[in-house]
Amino acid sequence: MDIHKLLQRQINKNISDDLKNHPDFQSFIKTVNDSYLSFERDKDLMDHSFKVSENEYNEVNQSLKKEYELKQKSILKLYESLTELDEGYRLINESEKNDLLFISKYLSEQITKRKETEKKLFETAQFLKILLESLQSGILVVDHNDTILFVNQYLCDMRNINALPEEMIGKKPAEYLNDAQSLFKDSEAYRNRINEILSNKEIVTGEILETLDNRFFERDYIPIMVNNDCIGHLWKSTDVTQRIRSKNLLKQSEERNRIIMNSSLNAIVTIDGTGKITFWNNQAEIIFGWKKEEVLGKTLNETIIPKRHKDSHSQGLKHYEATGKGPILNKQIELPAINNSGHEFPVEISIIPLEQNGEVFFCSFMQDISERKKTETKLKVQEEKYRNIIANMNLGLIEVDTNEIIQYANQSFATISGFEVEELIGLNPSKTFVLGKNIEMMNSKNKLREKGLSDVYQMPVKNKRGELRWWAIGGAPNYDDKGKLVGSIGIHLDITEQKQMEIELEKQKIKAEQASKAKEAFLANMSHEIRTPLNGIIGFLRELERQQLTDLQKKYVENSTVASKHLLSIINNILDISKIEAGEMSLEVEDFILENTIANVVNVLEPLAKKKGLKLISQISKDVHGVLKGDILRLEQVLFNLIGNSLKFTNKGKIYLKCEVLKDTKAFQRLQISVVDTGIGMEQSYAENIFNKFSQEDKAITRKFGGTGLGMTITKELILLMKGKINVQSEKGLGTTVSFIIDLEKGNINNIKKIQNEINVDISGINVLLVEDNIINRMVAINSLNYFNCVVTEATNGIEAIEILKNKSFDIILMDVQMPEMDGIETTVKIREELQLQTPIIALTANAFKSEVDKCKNAGMDDYITKPFEEFDLIETISRFTNKQSDATNKPCKENNEKLYNLKSLDSISRGNSEFITKMIMIFIDQIKEVIPNAETALASGEFLAMSKLIHKIKPSIEGMGITSIADKIKTLEKITKEGKDKEKISNLFSQIKMVLLTVIEQLQEEI
Repeated sequence: MDIHKLLQRQINKNISDDLKNHPDFQSFIKTVNDSYLSFERDKDLMDHSFKVSENEYNEVNQSLKKEYELKQKSILKLYESLTELDEGYRLINESEKNDLLFISKYLSEQITKRKETEKKLFETAQFLKILLESLQSGILVVDHNDTILFVNQYLCDMRNINALPEEMIGKKPAEYLNDAQSLFKDSEAYRNRINEILSNKEIVTGEILETLDNRFFERDYIPIMVNNDCIGHLWKSTDVTQRIRSKNLLKQSEERNRIIMNSSLNAIVTIDGTGKITFWNNQAEIIFGWKKEEVLGKTLNETIIPKRHKDSHSQGLKHYEATGKGPILNKQIELPAINNSGHEFPVEISIIPLEQNGEVFFCSFMQDISERKKTETKLKVQEEKYRNIIANMNLGLIEVDTNEIIQYANQSFATISGFEVEELIGLNPSKTFVLGKNIEMMNSKNKLREKGLSDVYQMPVKNKRGELRWWAIGGAPNYDDKGKLVGSIGIHLDITEQKQMEIELEKQKIKAEQASKAKEAFLANMSHEIRTPLNGIIGFLRELERQQLTDLQKKYVENSTVASKHLLSIINNILDISKIEAGEMSLEVEDFILENTIANVVNVLEPLAKKKGLKLISQISKDVHGVLKGDILRLEQVLFNLIGNSLKFTNKGKIYLKCEVLKDTKAFQRLQISVVDTGIGMEQSYAENIFNKFSQEDKAITRKFGGTGLGMTITKELILLMKGKINVQSEKGLGTTVSFIIDLEKGNINNIKKIQNEINVDISGINVLLVEDNIINRMVAINSLNYFNCVVTEATNGIEAIEILKNKSFDIILMDVQMPEMDGIETTVKIREELQLQTPIIALTANAFKSEVDKCKNAGMDDYITKPFEEFDLIETISRFTNKQSDATNKPCKENNEKLYNLKSLDSISRGNSEFITKMIMIFIDQIKEVIPNAETALASGEFLAMSKLIHKIKPSIEGMGITSIADKIKTLEKITKEGKDKEKISNLFSQIKMVLLTVIEQLQEEI
């Protein structure tokens, strides 16, 4: 192998003999050697090329010298050409005229300006094009040579043209619109009219064309004129089918109304402002005898008004024309009328003035009441008869005039008042019977009579002997036959004995209410005093469980936890009873699987059964519907109580939990759930008393088995709340069967909530203000919050919290309710009203009563947690009210590419059913699209209560879609719209919410 000299030197210098003979090395050296040789060849070629290029460069140099002379001439010509581009060429200096760079730059600037002008013209043309394309009308623009310049898609759709608008540009309309004549009913007239319009070259608007398929097009034409020359034509076509049909429907409606008016049982007559009859229905023909053709155009004075009333009618029309008012308008009155035979008869008439198109007319509804007047005459005779009956009835009756002077009194009133009938006539009942302190009350009653109002009331009075009596009085206005108020009528009943009983009962009621309030206050205080240290015990036990403990220590902690939970259960039982008695216990309704609920109860209690050597067996009928609706927690509480009782009183044998279907319908199932044990049983005579509070069969059982005696009481009350019933069958020494029957609605598997068993939310970095006076409770809360990496600031009372909030902001405030100096309620009010802060406030309360919860929410708190709290409840609540993305609503939504919703909850509910998720999203989108315009309308008209209801309606959907960024704003908006005081604040808040929701809709539409 011939090796390059330089390479050979390097090999000899650096490579050993062994390596030189190695095959791989020789192969490598061959490759390197080839590269050296190739480089030598390339170098020779480059040298040769350079010599050739040098000769060519000399030739080019000579050529450039010649070109330079030509360029000098070109610069002069270029300069001269500038006169055609810009008048400013004269300002160029002589020294710059020979500068090619300057001339080129100057020329470039002129070209740039022209391009910018062309760009603006192009943008303007594009704007007009987009505008025309967006119109909900068909647009066609042609030049004076009948060549298409522009056509939009809407016209293609209207005329069923298959070509695209871009394809039609530059072509003749005849290629696409020749068949248009066949679209219209009168095709020949269509073509002739087009020729006529083109020849006139005048603007045409609003021409209606009817198609063969019963559509209607509205055509407009505009000639495009420049300097009085027509350079093109613009045709605009709009589909007005719906408008024409609506107009036809309106005509049909008017005809229908005419038919209805002609079918009325009342005579309906209308007159214009001059008094001439314009409408006369069929019933008017029957009542008055004149045909419609005979009276139209005549006046009422010429037809139905008696001679003695004609002047009054004419004066009434003139009075209305002058003042816009009439004494008999918009009232139902009786007047005489005459028919075509001249016979006079009474009619009941209502006259209503109406205005249409600036003209006033009067519509009269008349009814012949001749027969009714005869009946009234008979009634007067009967009235006299009944008056005699009234005079002798047991109710005291008097009639007084407008001056409160007795005009009539029956014997019964004389008896209860102690006066003779003759003595009563002429007396003033207020001055005679009413005690001084009730005079004002009687004056208010008299004012009611003047307004035509009746009422019933009770009043203490004095009779003729000065004795104090109580009367029940029914008062009513008294009118004469002409409807004029002539006084009032009073019916009186002596209720002295009943009133005395009522007063006694009221006293007893007050005592009972005071006792109930005292009991509630005691239970509230007891709840607070016990729960506060219990919160510390449970909290510190929870913290101990997180420590590294020995097995014995773990056992002690576990036993302590069980004991504390048992104590909490006893407290909850007592409070449950109090809530039930106070009517504060309510049930939740949610979808659940009964089999799973029963399994939960059995799984918890089965270890206790095994420990006692008992078998706990559940038997559920196959006919039980897969998903039912009800309160899962309360149902489990009932089952825990019943099975727990059986476990307590059963030492050997079995406990059966049976569930059977008694009735099955499409909507619900009636279930019977029974707990059967083989325990000690009881006398059946005592079974009825088992539901009484603190009840057990004997003290020995209480000592042996323990318990508060409240479990069965609560169980029965809960079942009654579920509108069910419970029954106990027992035999001493053989066992007990407790069964209850309830109706449960059938549910949907897709609506079942997924239970969260562990805390998987991130609240790290959340800034928390903890306001709590009890140091133990503060330590418990701080330990939990620190465990989840929250930043906690402490305040021992409301005053300290206010001072802290004046200088520092927080993500959330945890507020104890009962504190010294300033409690949580007062502190919250000051935060909301004085500091004007909307920071979420969560109440920490040991009082579980609804009244306490209502106080918290009315003060402005957002939610509450009952002490002792479960750690999951605390952390989950903080997470709900402090979403880290909440600031996104302060920025324009379009700038934020992150999703403003979270379908995690919806996905959990769907259990992987994507169709269900899509359906729920579509329902949400439709709901928001419906609510937003309705809310805007309510806001514009100031109907804030209606707006509040709309916001409340969409709040659950927003929560379900995980739109946490506006959760607080939704709650605030719902609250302030109920108050309806600050329209500007409502409008601003609604605008922010609307912007977010519209963005969410766009994102969701992309999602599906």
